[in-house]
Amino acid sequence: MRNIIVSFLLVLLFSQCANQTSPNGGLQDKKVPELISSKPKNNQLNFGGEKIEVEFDEYVKLKDPAEEIMITPSIGKDTKYIAKKNKIVIIPKTKWNPNTTYSISFRDAVQDITESNSAFNLRLAFSTGSEIDSLQLVGVVSQLYKEELPEKITVAVYQSDTFNIFNHQPTYFTKTDKKGRFVISNLKAGVYYIYAFDDKSKNLKAESKSERYGFLNKKIELSGAYDSLRVPLIRVDARDIKLTNIRHTEKITRIKFNKPVDSVQISNYSSNKLIYTFGETQEELIFYKENLEKDSIKIKLHVSDSVGHAFDTVTYIKSIPTKVVKETFKMTSTKLNFNIETEILTATFKFNKPITKFNLDSMYVQIDSMRSEPITANEIIIDTLHHQLKIEKPIPQKQTEKTSKAENPILILGKGSFVSIEADSSKAFNKNIQIPKEEGTGSLAIDVKTNEKHYLIELLTRDGELVKRLSTIQKYIYKNLSPTEYKIRIIIDRNNNGIWDAGNYDKRIEPENVILFKTFEGKFTTPVRANWEVGPLVIKF
Repeated sequence: MRNIIVSFLLVLLFSQCANQTSPNGGLQDKKVPELISSKPKNNQLNFGGEKIEVEFDEYVKLKDPAEEIMITPSIGKDTKYIAKKNKIVIIPKTKWNPNTTYSISFRDAVQDITESNSAFNLRLAFSTGSEIDSLQLVGVVSQLYKEELPEKITVAVYQSDTFNIFNHQPTYFTKTDKKGRFVISNLKAGVYYIYAFDDKSKNLKAESKSERYGFLNKKIELSGAYDSLRVPLIRVDARDIKLTNIRHTEKITRIKFNKPVDSVQISNYSSNKLIYTFGETQEELIFYKENLEKDSIKIKLHVSDSVGHAFDTVTYIKSIPTKVVKETFKMTSTKLNFNIETEILTATFKFNKPITKFNLDSMYVQIDSMRSEPITANEIIIDTLHHQLKIEKPIPQKQTEKTSKAENPILILGKGSFVSIEADSSKAFNKNIQIPKEEGTGSLAIDVKTNEKHYLIELLTRDGELVKRLSTIQKYIYKNLSPTEYKIRIIIDRNNNGIWDAGNYDKRIEPENVILFKTFEGKFTTPVRANWEVGPLVIKF
């Protein structure tokens, strides 16, 4: 009798344990937790409880509740989230606001304990007053210049004119799903402004230094359904420009800013001509003091950035004796391309020091074993600020018609072709110029249909390299294209300045819109084959 009782207790014990753990083997549990009841009930009025209780049909657990559970208006970061058997309990630190509609989206926070299946589209709304707000904003967040739709981007609204997305936290917000879609529910009628941001720092503020953000300048007068909003994200540092550091050595002065700058203007109060460049990044300016008559030079410095912020200061370029290891002079080839249509060779080089001299005697294009074409001074363009030099050399094709493939022209830059500010010279550079044959290329025709007054059409390679930029055209055929896949990008050039403008939140100027052309098959690339014309592609925007 005793053995029977012991056996019965062991069976009971193992049976109870089996109910608390994931089953071994068998069919996979694909069933999601289903809501049985909640306190308060969905759309309940005059709720006066201190906590939220949600009950499910199975045991559940919580995954990142502080991130996944979106409660608007916000009830603060100190909210407690508790999972206990088949219940979820939410306890705010402060009391609910009176006469307020609250909306809770659980997203992927509630999961079963066996297979981590998330409850689907679980939402709860209630009011602490006698009415419940029922209006909502629906839309999608996209990325300018990118095809991928962003997920888990915070989307928020505000109503006050004094609200600043970089300094203030929103009351009503949500996050996008995997397709960039969002819904902000249970809003009352009124005027709203909408914006979106990464919130990597999890402080409910847009951080332009390290996060993508976007905003719509147009106010939303919410009185009914509003379901077609599109908020584009950009990655632009919107902070004011600040000078953070000035460092002097015997030969250079480095001026560092808190962010990259786009343009530089120098007013020199002395008779000395200053040579200056960007450093490794455009956060830094380097002034070179070779051959200067004075040890200290007063300058007025004006810089500006891509969002229109400007900074002015008066400072000194000084020479302070220091031991500095001399840097080796380096020249890097960044681009070598021959355009069949224009018959122009473009060769671009980057240097780590400013160039003060070049020797034309060492620079030429070897057409074949018998002929060569010298490079002239007007075929050389130097961009000192960006450490770049470009050679644009016409090579008429009639000169290469009889040239065999093995005898393609060669760009030859002899040793010492370029001399730096520190009097060191460049190494020799020789490279074959690949001239495509017309029968080995293809063409791409486009037909633009739009009401926009000013826009740019950019043809890009699959990897995003710019092939050609056109301004406000309706029909065009890109000829002599290498067989590969191409992308088409449209920039709405509102101010007709020929470049994309990032806008300015402080001035309520939105970034200029960027549209990526998509084919009927939903692809962003179009293949071009040899000896074949594609299109015309009809581009509507």
